[in-house]
Amino acid sequence: MKKVVIFGASGHAKVCIDILERSGGYKIIGLLDSLKPKGLKVFGYPILGDFTVIPDLLKNASELEFFVAIGDNWTRHQIVQKLIEIHPKSVFVNAIHPDAIIGKGVELGNGIMIMAGSIVNADSSLEDFTIVNTRSSVGHESKLKKYSSLAPNCTLAGNVVVGSFSAISISATILNGRRIGNHTIIGAGSLVVEDADDFSVCYGVPAKFVRSRERDDKYL
Repeated sequence: MKKVVIFGASGHAKVCIDILERSGGYKIIGLLDSLKPKGLKVFGYPILGDFTVIPDLLKNASELEFFVAIGDNWTRHQIVQKLIEIHPKSVFVNAIHPDAIIGKGVELGNGIMIMAGSIVNADSSLEDFTIVNTRSSVGHESKLKKYSSLAPNCTLAGNVVVGSFSAISISATILNGRRIGNHTIIGAGSLVVEDADDFSVCYGVPAKFVRSRERDDKYL
């Protein structure tokens, strides 16, 4: 069984634990979180500490693999980079719910999460550290670039591209062939009928540009 340490101890981590347990083949060693007390248990798994305990963990189990269970795209990136600085040979598992449907020819990166009821259709591509949340649908030949995310119940038609670090909020719909820029947020319930530029916030039916944003602006 693969030995896994999970970064984060919030609700997102609870979903990750549930997926890995249901998938089988994983032994969760514990969780790392800098904001919660060491020894606190989440679904029976202990918080082991923060980044400083990684060298000791690797001494006891050099084959450890990792999953970063952080919903915010930019924060997830920062944690992954910090881990790679500490342990350059880090391996990141995928958390794919057994009830998700993965189509033919789909390309999957590392460290991704695909939640229950989601559909990733044929010839789509999910790059590293992307998230497809509960009951979201990725149309054929669509692409989620690294560190992007779909909230629950999103619908991407075919040939959609979601840029790096961008977030599609709950129940948003993106029409066929549209391009969402990097570091862009599409608001909840929006209908995207035109391309969205980099570093923008867009929402509404149809979705319109509302304002610009910085790469580390909070959106959750």
